[in-house]
Amino acid sequence: MKHLTRSAILLVLFLYACSGAQSEVKKSWQNNVNTLNIEDLTEQNYTLLDAGTRLQASLEDSINKTGFKLTFDEAKFHLKYKIVEYDEGSPIGRIATLGASSSSQAKLRVKVALFDEDEMVGGWEVNSWLSGGLSEKKLFTKAAEEIAGHLKGNY
Repeated sequence: MKHLTRSAILLVLFLYACSGAQSEVKKSWQNNVNTLNIEDLTEQNYTLLDAGTRLQASLEDSINKTGFKLTFDEAKFHLKYKIVEYDEGSPIGRIATLGASSSSQAKLRVKVALFDEDEMVGGWEVNSWLSGGLSEKKLFTKAAEEIAGHLKGNY
């Protein structure tokens, strides 16, 4: 009985794993209306450049929740940002003071502009801070979510 049960489970798993999809292209179509390209204008300072890279990764995740499609080719919209200020603070200080000390806070200030081809259609300055925790990832995630909110027109 055990062998029969195991065989049935393996058969179900095998059949479940065998799936796929195929399409035949008759005519190609591209949606260029909501395409967005992200450009980092942060200075070549190592600390700020690292922060710019981390913000871009968070932006790519957050923008997927908007109506925009990220592309590295020709895009209708261009999102340009520049990290103006980044202070990673003290992770140990944030833990030791339970986030009460402002001197140990991580801070991020970013200037962002949205361009429709060559015309600026929106501009924001986003401030993000982190009072507790060891990792600054939430600092970049919050800033990216704020920028994505502006892109959706929520603010």
